Amino acid sequence: MNGSHLHLMFSHVPFSGAAFTMLLIFFALYKKNKELKQTSLWFAVATGITALIAFFSGDGAERVVKTVPGITESVIETHQQWALYYLLTLVLIGVIAAAGLFLSRASAKGLHKFVIVVFIMSFLSLYLMAKTGITGEKVRHTEMDLKGPFPEDDDD
Repeated sequence: MNGSHLHLMFSHVPFSGAAFTMLLIFFALYKKNKELKQTSLWFAVATGITALIAFFSGDGAERVVKTVPGITESVIETHQQWALYYLLTLVLIGVIAAAGLFLSRASAKGLHKFVIVVFIMSFLSLYLMAKTGITGEKVRHTEMDLKGPFPEDDDD
C-alpha cells in the first residue's frame, strides 16, 4: 500500500460524511428531534476531523503521482488548492458544530440555531466538494497497481 492508496481511501470519507451529515440534519429538522440534531453535529465534527486526515494524506499521494508520466504539477496544485478550501470549510463547520454541542447543552433553541448554521454551511460547501472531486479526478490514478493494494493480492 502506498501514499496514493491511503489518500484515495481517506479522501472519500469527508465527502460521504458531509453528505450523510446533511441528510441527518434534514431528517432531524423534519422530525424536530433533539437527539438527532445532536448526533448530526457530532457527525459534522467527525467529518471535519476526517477531512484533516484526507488532506494530509495527500502529500504521500503527491510523491507517488509525480513519478507517473503525464501528471503535471499544475493539475496537482489545482487539486491541492480546492482541497484546502474544502478542508478549511469542513474544519470550520466541525468547530461550529462542536461549539453548538457545548454551548447548547441546556437550550434546545440554541441547538436548533447551530444545526441550521451547520446545515447552511454544509449546503454551501457542496461547491467546494464538487471542485475538489473534479480536480482530483484529473489526477489520473494510473499509479495504482491493478492487482490490488495489498501484497497478498498479487498473483506473482
